[in-house]
Amino acid sequence: MPRPTHRADAAAEARIASAVAFAAHFRKGPLETYRVEAASLADARAAADRLNAEHGKNGRRAMVYAITREGVAIPVPAAYPA
Repeated sequence: MPRPTHRADAAAEARIASAVAFAAHFRKGPLETYRVEAASLADARAAADRLNAEHGKNGRRAMVYAITREGVAIPVPAAYPA
């Protein structure tokens, strides 16, 4: 039986659906970060794949964020549908 969705997760998914932009972010170290902004979730995921290929040699992975109209960044789960 699948676990029920937590209220906070449901609220985050609703905000992701209404995002105005997306961003892929990769942090290689304390002073070395890379950020690529994208207009769609698919573009942001493609940018995250590129960042992982270029800089992901240490086991870290790029994160994808949804940006709301208010400027709030919400992490997009890997399982979130494109």
